[in-house]
Amino acid sequence: MQLEAFLRTSQSFSLGHLPTEGFHPSTGSLSTLAKTDLDSAIRLIQDIDLHAIDVVKEALPLIRTLSADIHATLDSGGKVFLSGCGATGRLALALESVFRSIHSGGPLENRVQGLMAGGDFALVKSVENFEDHPDYGERHLLDLGFRDSDLLIAITEGGETPYVIGTVHGALAHSKRNPWFIFCNPKEVLCQTVERSRQILENPRVNALGLPVGPMALSGSTRLQAATAQMLAVGMALTRNFFLVDLFLDEYSKLELTPFLQPVIEWEAFAYLANAVVLYQTSTYPIAVLTDTTERSPTFSLTPFEKSTDTQGPHSLCYLSIPDAHTALESWRRILGRAPIGLEWPELTIPLDSRSILEFDFGREATQRRKKRVHPKEQRIVRLDGHHRTGELEFKSDVFDLRLQTNLMQDPVGEQILVKMLLNTLSLLVMGRLDRYDGNIMTWVRASNGKLIDRTLRYLEKLIERKGLPPRSREELTRMIFETQPHLAPDEALILRILDKLSSQE
Repeated sequence: MQLEAFLRTSQSFSLGHLPTEGFHPSTGSLSTLAKTDLDSAIRLIQDIDLHAIDVVKEALPLIRTLSADIHATLDSGGKVFLSGCGATGRLALALESVFRSIHSGGPLENRVQGLMAGGDFALVKSVENFEDHPDYGERHLLDLGFRDSDLLIAITEGGETPYVIGTVHGALAHSKRNPWFIFCNPKEVLCQTVERSRQILENPRVNALGLPVGPMALSGSTRLQAATAQMLAVGMALTRNFFLVDLFLDEYSKLELTPFLQPVIEWEAFAYLANAVVLYQTSTYPIAVLTDTTERSPTFSLTPFEKSTDTQGPHSLCYLSIPDAHTALESWRRILGRAPIGLEWPELTIPLDSRSILEFDFGREATQRRKKRVHPKEQRIVRLDGHHRTGELEFKSDVFDLRLQTNLMQDPVGEQILVKMLLNTLSLLVMGRLDRYDGNIMTWVRASNGKLIDRTLRYLEKLIERKGLPPRSREELTRMIFETQPHLAPDEALILRILDKLSSQE
């Protein structure tokens, strides 16, 4: 996006009034707790997660109605499409993968289809600006074969993502079934302040399911509690296991997470501080691990995953290997439950086709390939897997072997959400120990699309006030963002660079 184009349209991306973009009142010192009191930090995030699950329980009547629509569609021979963007796109693909595993080899295996802004490619690497185009959403939906007997479930954390809204317009135009729109902000606030959301929410054919979870543990990081709530709601609707929310409220509140997570957090953060890299190995949870490690990149300005053919240049801090996958295609089949689907759109400036996706190989060869790639840095390996016979999760490295037992392991959706929540807590606190946020403000956020530019502006304004610097106009700060961002070093924070410049002018 160009400067003048953003200035003309900035009002449509002005989202600071939405609760999911706010600052959680309990996490103002989260970055300090991550470094000085991990037990308190873990318990704090656990409590905020439980609040999000409470919100899901309150929505159970609507979730049952959603489930009835899903299974009426499947019973009549139709397909269910789950659309999302960023974190919600990845949860859509994760739920598709879980559904495929439950129904493997049966008539329902191929009847749930996930799609996200940027296509399957975006599961491994964020695609800048794609989410700003509603027409991309409708086109992508139709490319995947959406027809008049199919049902769309559109999932957007904020309730305002243009791509996801585009999929809803596509469903309204091409299906006799009324689509669902799932969001995490108050409906009345969205209708009053975001025109594109109002058009959807006031359409009598759209079924609205609001899950108002409030602010995230880290400001604006909707991959956390918002995505958890939405994954639980849609997951229960897909599987008709409505007792899962009560199981979560009972089980997750009792889990002693600190003995399981603290050694891993300290170990991983120390590895990065020692200029080492980390390889996650898993045979059980490839899509959960890939989702969490991918989402670290845009949230904390980390180098994204490199292709398996890249032999020089920047590399990511961590990587994924699936030891029992022998090829790139097999690794993607383990991740998605199917072969990856590319976007074969010739006008795209970034190739997002299937061949480009398969250039990322997360199979067994990734372990040795990454070891050579990062040399002379040390590669340290951690393994995460589940043991269903004993109901245990296991984190294992050369210095620890940690196990967590829970009944949530007995439900395939509950198991995936549990792993998501644990990995979110782990990565959030690792990044806190690396100073990748300040309090609960994402100081390393990348301004890569309209929504993130607006988020960067709001964080700058808050930090300018906190530091006692003279206030600056929003247009001046916007120009500084566009002028500064092209000149950033590979590992440099845009917000901190601008703050340093403003401080030096005093």
